[in-house]
Amino acid sequence: MLSGVLVAAELVGSSGFRAETGKWTTLSLESYGARWSPASDRAASAVEPTELLLTGVLLPFARPCLLGGWVLDVDGVPIHVGASPPDAPLPRPGQRVEVRGPVGVADDYVVDEVQRALQRRTAREWLVRRIVRHRPFTAGGVRRIRPEVVPSIRHTADTSSYLIDLRAP
Repeated sequence: MLSGVLVAAELVGSSGFRAETGKWTTLSLESYGARWSPASDRAASAVEPTELLLTGVLLPFARPCLLGGWVLDVDGVPIHVGASPPDAPLPRPGQRVEVRGPVGVADDYVVDEVQRALQRRTAREWLVRRIVRHRPFTAGGVRRIRPEVVPSIRHTADTSSYLIDLRAP
């Protein structure tokens, strides 16, 4: 199960992403600003509340990916790992690594480019177990987020983002 997968407000507003608790949805995953290290047999170190710890194998691109980054295969689920620090070395294809960072639903343009470069499908079916809307509001001149459990993801008049909990088939 993946908990706390981000669905950005832009994905809901302009790309039309929708999901409903208890229903299956097809999506691809990505991680940005992630940190990686070689995987080991030792106990994993702590991660921040907004991060996930993923362990998998780096997949080689068949063609250059215009978006950069690389793809981590986690138990058969390909996840595009976008921005790394520019001077940071990339893992080697086939290398087993741990990635710490936020995970989100990839936008269609990311999915298209990564699938083209990888020459394989990245989208998977997931059961949506829970949806938490991050409803923005302003208090004392400061923008804040009010989390609320909701039954579905839908376009709203504000810039709500969502966190979803997913289960693989």
